[in-house]
Amino acid sequence: MNQNTSSITRRAFLRGAGATLALPWLPSFAWAQGGKAAENAKAPVRYGCMLFANGVNPHEWWAKGEGDAMELSSTLQPLAAFKRDITVLRELHVFNNTSGPHWPLFSNYLSGAQFKETLIPEGGESIDQVIARHTGKETSVPSLVLAVEPAESGLRGGVPSVYYGTVSWSSKNTPIAPEVYPRAVFDRLFDTSGLLRDKSVLDAVLAQSKDTRCGLGAQDQQKLDEFMTSVRDLEQRIERATKEERLEGWRPTLAKPNMERPAAELPQDVRAHMRMMLDLILLAWRMDKTRVATLIFNRDVSHMKFGFLDGVLNEQLHTISHHKEDPKKLASYQRINQFHVEQLAYLMAQMKQVDEGNGTTLLDNVMLQFGSNMFNGDSHDGRNLPMILAGHGGGTIAGGRCIDTGSLPAERQRACNLYLALAQRMGVKLDKFGDSVEALQGLA
Repeated sequence: MNQNTSSITRRAFLRGAGATLALPWLPSFAWAQGGKAAENAKAPVRYGCMLFANGVNPHEWWAKGEGDAMELSSTLQPLAAFKRDITVLRELHVFNNTSGPHWPLFSNYLSGAQFKETLIPEGGESIDQVIARHTGKETSVPSLVLAVEPAESGLRGGVPSVYYGTVSWSSKNTPIAPEVYPRAVFDRLFDTSGLLRDKSVLDAVLAQSKDTRCGLGAQDQQKLDEFMTSVRDLEQRIERATKEERLEGWRPTLAKPNMERPAAELPQDVRAHMRMMLDLILLAWRMDKTRVATLIFNRDVSHMKFGFLDGVLNEQLHTISHHKEDPKKLASYQRINQFHVEQLAYLMAQMKQVDEGNGTTLLDNVMLQFGSNMFNGDSHDGRNLPMILAGHGGGTIAGGRCIDTGSLPAERQRACNLYLALAQRMGVKLDKFGDSVEALQGLA
């Protein structure tokens, strides 16, 4: 292209060509449109969290050094090809947890809230949902909350069992039950027929609300206004889901799904189930259907078994995590941890192959938090959360490093400091989250 083409826009090209379909992302158009359009052509940053339960074999979870010279434990060896794309974090914890019973060392993982032993769930809004309220304005699905092991219902130990099955909370009293059926996830991303039906209902609700408002007192009018605002937000999401127009700026790397609609039944093979959920997250990010996703591989006090792995005891993960330094259990524990790390490596490999323009890949434009809700599962030790941050956050995270906060004051070892730093990189205007005292330093 030469200087004579500097006034060309994608919209103008489409009008001139009489085209009815949007073009894919073309770097030359971004160059021609100048600074503002070039900035718009940058891929968005995505946030994800992948969590496995019941901690790690403490003897085989470590990393040291930087860059290509970083040394990794046997558990982390699947990440050897991605040393420059990971940040290994040490000595972060949730509200000064040390050790104790399982709850609430799981459901508060992304909120830092100190949960109460009440029959009605009471916790705190999780960081994924804080981010989703911001990025959800740009996508048809605000966030994906997924799991492989189904959540329990009822009570466990006198508290709602939802505490053991989710880390996502839209408010302090509203836990979000994860979706475990791949088909349901796929349909939420791509089936808009139900949304169109919902829109007609919303139209009727808004019309009736306007008629009702006149006869209400001031306090009830305020409540009704809040309700109508939420309805309008839902309307906007439906509009985005059923009518996408991306004529200028960055465009998703996929225009339509590159995988078949999953079968209706729940996959019976754990390995296939996990990979399908990872593929759905990748697909949602590539098509910009959402920019926030959480995936729970197994719930707290997990009943999942990993006897399909060579040399692993055919016992429940929870039982194996209480190893009492038994060599056989420790070996099985390590191999299960490594299997979960292999899932992270799989997703990172897929993301690194996705070209998102401007010399970046999807892995460059993601912040993927990976780890467990405790360190040594035998003692329920929550003082040093095993945590890896994958990706570069749109160029704001260096990678190839180990960050150890162990020498810092206790308030600077809080996981919420990390969450605050990640939310800010997602464009959320936030000065504090949970029990944070400052955004975690050193990521850049």
